[in-house]
Amino acid sequence: MRRFLVFLGALIFLSGGSASAADVSRLEGLLFKSREAWTTVKDYHAVFLKQELADGALGPKETIFLKFEKPFKIFMHWMDTDKKGLQVLYERGRHDGKLAIHKPGLLLGLAPVVFLEQSSPWVREGSESYDIEDAGIGTFLEDFSNMTQKGVQENKIQATFSETESGTLADVSFPGSVSDDTYFASRVEVFFEEKTGLPVRMTLYDWEGSVTGIYEYDDLRLNVGTDDAEFRRLAHKKLQKLFLPPVKVVQKTNFSSR
Repeated sequence: MRRFLVFLGALIFLSGGSASAADVSRLEGLLFKSREAWTTVKDYHAVFLKQELADGALGPKETIFLKFEKPFKIFMHWMDTDKKGLQVLYERGRHDGKLAIHKPGLLLGLAPVVFLEQSSPWVREGSESYDIEDAGIGTFLEDFSNMTQKGVQENKIQATFSETESGTLADVSFPGSVSDDTYFASRVEVFFEEKTGLPVRMTLYDWEGSVTGIYEYDDLRLNVGTDDAEFRRLAHKKLQKLFLPPVKVVQKTNFSSR
């Protein structure tokens, strides 16, 4: 990571790019602190607020209880909109890549949990760019770091900052870029929380200057572990069983060793 940051600063200094050396130094400092903080996180839960592009316009703001556990296991419970009550669980490398879904009244309650492909139109409803692998703080941090590095390499980056008592807002744009596997936005406003060092609010813009997504992690709790009262209160029991590690059963014998 340190070599990555030195590379960023040196490349900007030598190229005389569109972003000043001071701007890049500040951005790389935020990213370094944030990536270091992320290494200490085993799991978290938060109230996740999101608005995404759907049918050419931003859809309604959705409020979701989100629980994440490394390396990549995620549970989401919708608390409002027409998805209220919907619960989704995904774990990378399990269940053939399918999502475990619970929705009250689904199939008349005869199948409280069903497994659906991520490509299912029902799953993708309300989000044109839906991909469960894009969810979570860690994925954003990795993708944003990669995009920043490419912006520096190609001399296509500008950044401004504003400070508050609770953290730093970085407004980072990538002039001259085009959408590809690395450039997922032409501009990103991201708020790094002072308390955790992590990015907790993001606004993404496309190449026409329109907002494509607004995301916020509210009431973020780090390293909650398996004894998570809010998760146990909200999650359907079958999804809890899928999410939580199996309980080890100690076998008893009818004799004692001497």
